[in-house]
Parts: sequence; C-alpha cells; structure tokens
Amino acid sequence: MNLPALEQYRKALAESVVFAQLSPAELDLIMRSCRLIEASAGQTLLSEGGKGVGLYVILEGSIEFFLPDRSVAGVHRPSRVRLNLLGPGRCFGEYGVIDDQPSSATAQAMTAARLCLLATGELRRIVDQNDRIGKIIYANLLRFLVSRLRAHGRTL
Repeated sequence: MNLPALEQYRKALAESVVFAQLSPAELDLIMRSCRLIEASAGQTLLSEGGKGVGLYVILEGSIEFFLPDRSVAGVHRPSRVRLNLLGPGRCFGEYGVIDDQPSSATAQAMTAARLCLLATGELRRIVDQNDRIGKIIYANLLRFLVSRLRAHGRTL
C-alpha cells in the first residue's frame, strides 16, 4: 500500500468511534493486526443471523444495513427494511465482537468500498495484552452504544 493511502487509512481509524484517543503507536499496532478488505458494489459483508468475523471500519465507500425480506427464522417481511447507510470512518460488527451472537442485520456494500477488518480474536488478543488500549476501546464502544440507545429512545 502506498504511503498517502496508508496515512489516509490511519487518519480514518484515528477518527473512528472505536479507536479515538489511541496514540499513534497504539494505532500502528491496530493497523498491523487489521486486514484490508476490498468490497465490490453489492457484496454482502454480514448476513442477518450469521456469525460476524470482527470489527469493520469503513475507509472508503458506503455500506447499507438492512433486514432482508425473509428473516433467518423464515418469517417473510413485506419488503426489505433499510436500517442505515454508513460511510468512511464509521464502524460495524461491534455487537458480535462484544457478545459473540449472530449478526442482527445484513450489511452490503452500496459502492465499491475499502474496509479495515480487525478480527475478533485479534481484537481480544490486543486488548488482553494492552490494558490502556482495552480500556480506551471498550470505553469508546460503551459510549457509542449508549448514545445509540439514547437516540433510539428519543424516537419512540
């Protein structure tokens, strides 16, 4: 990967909800453990009911989150239910990283996209071996999830 792209991706990770407040050296540790994913438009990255593989950070492109017209249990929905559309700097897969439960929605690339994937095992290894990184990442995730709950509560 060329240096400008590497710096762009480092900046995207540093500004992401999950990795905010990590030092440059800590970000480098995260980046060395990540895998770059190149997704084509229409490619499914997560499937509702499927096991997630880790935490994704969107570097380029946009990812749509939806409930398909047929649930994992076989229940037919009147149509596909769009939940969200996320772009660069945003993350997904955090629920599965935390609770090892199947994905609650399907994620599909709307455009060609580049993503950073930090596999669940790698993330856990890093936080187990680095107390400061673990505290920052889990505190960031907690704040993020609580803010999502609060926002959902305001819409009810």
